[in-house]
Amino acid sequence: MRPGARIRNKELMRERILQAAIEVFAEEGFDAPVDRICERAKVSKGIVFWHFNTKDQLILEIAKRSLPHDIVTNCLSESNGEEILRCIGSRYLEKYSDPTMRMLFLRTISLMGNYEELAASSRELCGPLVAEVSRRVFNSDSAEDVVRVRAFMGGLLCYVINLPGVDKKTYLETLIKITINR
Repeated sequence: MRPGARIRNKELMRERILQAAIEVFAEEGFDAPVDRICERAKVSKGIVFWHFNTKDQLILEIAKRSLPHDIVTNCLSESNGEEILRCIGSRYLEKYSDPTMRMLFLRTISLMGNYEELAASSRELCGPLVAEVSRRVFNSDSAEDVVRVRAFMGGLLCYVINLPGVDKKTYLETLIKITINR
């Protein structure tokens, strides 16, 4: 075996387990037995627990992947001004247009009370990251401007929860217009 091939195989196996867990948890919820994940990934339980010490560790990894934290962070590093909102909005709506990711996200929201790490991630998203978006979009982190960004994020969440009869592009542009107008 080539040097590095074992590491690559380990990473591929871990990713295969994660993909199977994403699908199973989206379909059945986080209470689904690990056996279902094993069946989907075509691996033994021992392999799953070699990569993830506990089911809770696997749940946390999957749940954190379903949150929009990565979207906001990436858009802050790639965009400026109003384009940050457009970046966040378009990537948010794209991520959750996938029915599996949408269902997983909704299941994760209900799980936040059970895992402090998820609650902390949510607090960071709705606190410091929202304030940074406000500073970059409005040059202000006043209470009013932070609420504007939170309302924008809430508008995106409402789209995901209850898919409206409006196309994504129109919805997003209208939401940005409402958010920007003072």
